[in-house]
Amino acid sequence: MANPLQKTTGRHKGKGRFLLSFAFLILATVLMFYVHLRTGFAHLSDRELWQVLLGGGTEAQRLTVFDFRMVRSLLAVLVGGGLAMSGALFQTISRNELASPSLLGVNAGAGLFVMLLIYARDTSAPSPFWQLPLAAVAGAALAALLIYRLAYRKGQTLSPYRLVLTGIALTAGIHALQLLLVVRLDPQKFHIVNTWIIGSLSGNTWIHAAALAPVVLLLGLLLWSRSMDLNLLSLADETAIGLGLPINRARFLYLMAGVVLAASCVAIGGNIGFVGLICPHIARRLAGADFFRLLPFTAVLGSLLVLAADWVGRVIIAPDEMLLGIVISILGAPYFLYILVRTRK
Repeated sequence: MANPLQKTTGRHKGKGRFLLSFAFLILATVLMFYVHLRTGFAHLSDRELWQVLLGGGTEAQRLTVFDFRMVRSLLAVLVGGGLAMSGALFQTISRNELASPSLLGVNAGAGLFVMLLIYARDTSAPSPFWQLPLAAVAGAALAALLIYRLAYRKGQTLSPYRLVLTGIALTAGIHALQLLLVVRLDPQKFHIVNTWIIGSLSGNTWIHAAALAPVVLLLGLLLWSRSMDLNLLSLADETAIGLGLPINRARFLYLMAGVVLAASCVAIGGNIGFVGLICPHIARRLAGADFFRLLPFTAVLGSLLVLAADWVGRVIIAPDEMLLGIVISILGAPYFLYILVRTRK
């Protein structure tokens, strides 16, 4: 018979390991934020950077730090955290650790609507900042609704496997439409679309950060407060229903929450892949499957990954810059292959 004292001690040890790992992750993210903030075309020493952060420095230095570097650093944190949390949602809904916003058609739907907007508008004239994010969210939501409708069978619980297969099929169809549009773009529009498809944080402003921050923070807090529902959603359907969870409604609501998170981040940072795939997977190994721990761990891990990848992209071929999406793909592809090999065993 197990000793209750041993069980309690084991739980305390598990909590202690989680807190230590989470504290280390927070510290690494803060340090990476500082390194990211210090990196750029204009060299700033540590002393000069601290002077600017404390209200001093020249006007040019303040412009460089606050209007160019800090907004990019903050967006890296928000985009990374949002994509990672959406990946955790999609993996839970589909019960597939290889699921991500890209797999379930969210990124493809957002990309198609962004391409349609760029194709139709006059790029020489200024456009409202909200047009691109709104198009991305609308495209992602429409794709997700279509996937849900095609996968749904009346009177049955929504099958995660059918959801994934429908998402793969729809994503392939959307990519075909994107290819048809690409060949009809003029060089200027092609450059805009190509940069967005690969993914980049450059060129954004505080307006974009102010628009994205409430979405990521409020949805993150809401999902964290519903950790118990998300834990039930990861169980077998019969078990979750027996514990009082309306399974189809819950899947739909959390699918839409994941769509809004992913689409908002994709609208600002472009079609960045792998963050929503590898961060939840790593977080489960380090923090466990309980969403009360998993969600914040996943969010911070996503922020750290995007900060580090964007920093690498800015220094590896300096003074030129490698797009963020390329760096993340280089970092994420080997881990994706590792997951595939591991799941075959």
